[in-house]
Amino acid sequence: MKTFISTISAIALATAIGCSKHEEEGTAEKAGKQVDETIEKVEAYSSEKMHEAGEAIEHAGEKLQE
Repeated sequence: MKTFISTISAIALATAIGCSKHEEEGTAEKAGKQVDETIEKVEAYSSEKMHEAGEAIEHAGEKLQE
């Protein structure tokens, strides 16, 4: 999952850099920023869910040992 997110992030960054202008933001740059924001949200959400899943697995393991 991290590899996928990293790949998407790299593509978004390359798109933003490749399409950047020093003047006004173009359509591609705006889209790139939106992609970056979405990726950041996905990373935060997936990280939180992975942590919750780890805690649930740990709790289940503790119950099995009882």
